[in-house]
Amino acid sequence: MDKLSAMATFVAVVDTGSFTRAAESLDLPKARVSQRISDLEAALGVRLLQRSTRALSLTKDGEVYLERCRQILLDITEVEDALKGSESTPTGSIHVDVLTSIARWVIAPHMHEFQALYPNLAVRLGSSDRVSNLLEDGIDCAIRGGSLEDSAMVARHVADVTIGLYASPVFLENTEPIMEPEDLPNHQRMTWFSPRGGGRLAWQLENGERSVLLQATESVQFEDPDVAIAACLAGTGICPAAPFAVEAYVGTGQLVPVLPSWHFEPRPIHIVYPTRKHLSAKVRCFVDWSYELLRKNEAVHLTPLALAQRFLGSYGE
Repeated sequence: MDKLSAMATFVAVVDTGSFTRAAESLDLPKARVSQRISDLEAALGVRLLQRSTRALSLTKDGEVYLERCRQILLDITEVEDALKGSESTPTGSIHVDVLTSIARWVIAPHMHEFQALYPNLAVRLGSSDRVSNLLEDGIDCAIRGGSLEDSAMVARHVADVTIGLYASPVFLENTEPIMEPEDLPNHQRMTWFSPRGGGRLAWQLENGERSVLLQATESVQFEDPDVAIAACLAGTGICPAAPFAVEAYVGTGQLVPVLPSWHFEPRPIHIVYPTRKHLSAKVRCFVDWSYELLRKNEAVHLTPLALAQRFLGSYGE
């Protein structure tokens, strides 16, 4: 008995719900499909399927075996894809999870380019600042910010994002001038916090010469940095933000850099994937593509000061 063929046949029977449909999908006689399942059950010494005149159902042993079959067959496919490398055309689907701001402002606007390169590859793009268990959640790769503590992950450092401070012109017109970081506690401030348990973003600013830690007196905290920017646009207060997320708003005068010479500690961005999961050709396509996109994207590497200088004539120093 060819064990791998039998396992693939078993998965096909479960997925299609019948021996007849499985035979059609595998282009095999129905009797051959039935015989493979019988031989597999005999070799294992357990019953995998409960058969009736109306339906098929998995036994408890069958449920366990099905999960393992799927993983084994997937591993074989991924190893073969990796060995074929660039000679193969990636097909199938991948599941990636990306930081919300990176997904919105960097990845999503260029997804059409990825689709043009790999038209047979479907991408499920999740956007979140939560740290998921990649293996348990079936995520092939992720783009994460901040420090990485999971040694089970391979991490490719791609950039360091420098977060600055911004506010709407309307808000600044109704406040006292802000000349130094020490002036900030006297103004309405907002911040965002990490859903993964890291707490609020600490207002510790630096300018290359000194560092200032401000007390946590923010009146509003947001889980999503982009939601905080929306509130900032409406004049709610001073908000931390990545330059690439507010570049367009600064360019149109909807937001103004606040103390552009000061910034938060640079936040490293990594592309991560599980070490024990062989990097298939289709996943490597997205990893390499997103790596180059982030590395070459000027806005990702923009500093608050450089952003302010770019539009200096729009609002003055």
